[in-house]
Amino acid sequence: MAKYTAPISEKLRQRILALPRGVKFGDFMEKAMLVFVEELEKNPELRPEDFIITAVERKDGAKKKGK
Repeated sequence: MAKYTAPISEKLRQRILALPRGVKFGDFMEKAMLVFVEELEKNPELRPEDFIITAVERKDGAKKKGK
């Protein structure tokens, strides 16, 4: 599979690299891109300013590891 690349600022690159080791940045980006692609397939006229990204804490306990 080909990798998608986009230019980012050096400051943002450094912030990404400074994230805690447990944060899987690629997983977050894959989910975000999936949502963007699905919405753009429905309406190709959308522009970046038409999207709002919001963090939501799941209430079903999905982030808790089994003990």
